[in-house]
Amino acid sequence: MTITFPIRVFVYGTLKRGEPNASVMTETEGQHRFVGTGRTKTPFPLIVGSKYNIPFVLNEPGKGYQIEGEVYEIDDVKLKVLDDLEAYPTLYWRQIESIVMENNTEVSAWIYLIRKWRPDIYESSTPMMSNYTSKGSHGREYVSRYIRAKEMLDDPNYNLHADIQGGDPTDPVTKAASHAKAIEDAKNRAHCQPEKAVTHGLQ
Repeated sequence: MTITFPIRVFVYGTLKRGEPNASVMTETEGQHRFVGTGRTKTPFPLIVGSKYNIPFVLNEPGKGYQIEGEVYEIDDVKLKVLDDLEAYPTLYWRQIESIVMENNTEVSAWIYLIRKWRPDIYESSTPMMSNYTSKGSHGREYVSRYIRAKEMLDDPNYNLHADIQGGDPTDPVTKAASHAKAIEDAKNRAHCQPEKAVTHGLQ
């Protein structure tokens, strides 16, 4: 698929300003520009789940709430950064959804969501919510992806993909994808130098 610039993306979780992964938007390669806040036109279930307290949206339109978040304009370099963060397409999927902005105009933007999940995902996760913050009343603060990466590399039997998507945790395909995600996050930690980071904003 050919993607033209600017690309719009809607973020609802740890990529929002003030949340644990906000620096991925502001301090990595590629260009970005904050457009504004908004909410999904269609309700979706937004929950926090897995042993690492990851926020995610399930692709079950019409269930849950209109989700509040932020819209950014980015380039294809930044989109690749976000795809890597979200382990697209093996863990998260992304699709275009309509976003209602604060001024009630509508824009189309990519949103990352889970399209396959374990049967007991609702029982093992927080109640559905409309607005996420890591330190929210749900009591399940996000575990840093760097801590997660170290623990996953130390425990080769843990399968993040199976923890969220269900299925056999010993499946070699999903185990390999889970391991690759841990390696990618650990590599990003090793290369991260916040004091030298440069924000590449769109003019």
